[in-house]
Amino acid sequence: MSDSLNRAEFLDGKRDKGQARADTWRRNEHMEQLAALRDSHPDMFERMGTTVRMSLGYYENDKQIAAQHGRDVNKGGN
Repeated sequence: MSDSLNRAEFLDGKRDKGQARADTWRRNEHMEQLAALRDSHPDMFERMGTTVRMSLGYYENDKQIAAQHGRDVNKGGN
């Protein structure tokens, strides 16, 4: 079913999911601190719950997509 929906076109054209994700991305200081913790204390980060680590992965993926679509992802660039 989702494959059919992914291939569907809307009246105003095919949706650009990357652009939609880039448009909705917002800088989250808690996620930025979590990324810093991962880089500085990987052992502590690995002991955190799976949900927290997955959330950071989704956040960083959306941040990368936002940067690819021309968004300023640096501090203060919401």
